[in-house]
Amino acid sequence: MSYGVRFVVDFLERKLGKRVAKQILYITLIVFGIERKKIKEVLGISDVTLCKYNAALRNENLESIFEQNYNRPQSALEAHREQIEQLFEVEPPATRREAALAIEKLTGIKLGLTQIGKFLKKGGSKAAQLGSCRVKLIQIDKALS
Repeated sequence: MSYGVRFVVDFLERKLGKRVAKQILYITLIVFGIERKKIKEVLGISDVTLCKYNAALRNENLESIFEQNYNRPQSALEAHREQIEQLFEVEPPATRREAALAIEKLTGIKLGLTQIGKFLKKGGSKAAQLGSCRVKLIQIDKALS
């Protein structure tokens, strides 16, 4: 790519994001008569993406190309987040295993320890930190007794 083209690509990526920049460049290259195979190589897009862009151009539905439909699955626990937070405020778990058991008992949803940790961290929950503090306090209390 020449310096001018690289400059435009960098600008579009910074302002619009890589995905939208590629979409705009695809349309531009098609308008200038560049072969689709060459466009696919230059932009680094798959055959499926190329077909999607072609269909949108054929149907004159360019808006569909720019839709940002990212697959972002939600945890089944999101519906129960408030209940879980309330439970952990009253009785914070000492470990992720304890958290997993408490969550399973409360919601009926069984998740692995890594998933439980990610769920707690994502919500900004300090349950694990509070739980480890609770364990330390119990140990200190036993030592003083």
